[in-house]
Amino acid sequence: MVLLGSFLVVATALLAGSCSSGNEDSSSSTTSAGDKVTTTTKNPYGADIEVDPPAPGESVLTVTGPAGEKTYSLEQIEALGPQTVTINEPFVNKKQTFTAVPLEALLTPSGLTGSQMIDTTAINEYEYSNTAQSFVDGGALLAYELNGKPIPYDQGGPVRIIFADDAPGASNLDAWNWSLNSISAQ
Repeated sequence: MVLLGSFLVVATALLAGSCSSGNEDSSSSTTSAGDKVTTTTKNPYGADIEVDPPAPGESVLTVTGPAGEKTYSLEQIEALGPQTVTINEPFVNKKQTFTAVPLEALLTPSGLTGSQMIDTTAINEYEYSNTAQSFVDGGALLAYELNGKPIPYDQGGPVRIIFADDAPGASNLDAWNWSLNSISAQ
């Protein structure tokens, strides 16, 4: 448990954007006066350090509702029926391809349905609440891969809520919860 606690401290700092490792992409050019100019491009999600991905079988999400608590590893989430969706990712303003499952596939087994109010909470304690039905009707997806690879923590992984461009919930940016840790009944 100490390892998990240490991880959460590192991951929380990472998501808050307060850590920097200096591993930034940069490019150089020379001006007409001969001055060298370096342009730094940071991770578009705000974090500059890498965190190891979850180990195989490691729990990445806990869903708690009237039917009990269920924990999910990336492999268990993938088994729920993946779909690939390419979206205009609003936080980085570019097209990205995610592999995801409908969020409903995680809500229903725990009894989170209809007008049940639920909280989605990230590892940095960001919380968004709405009804289970709002997530389902809004087209919420739980993404676990970005461009065919696990989503790094510094890019909102290992799991995050996304919406297809044409989904009713896509414009509610508050619902796009990154590095999701838990979903629970209110």
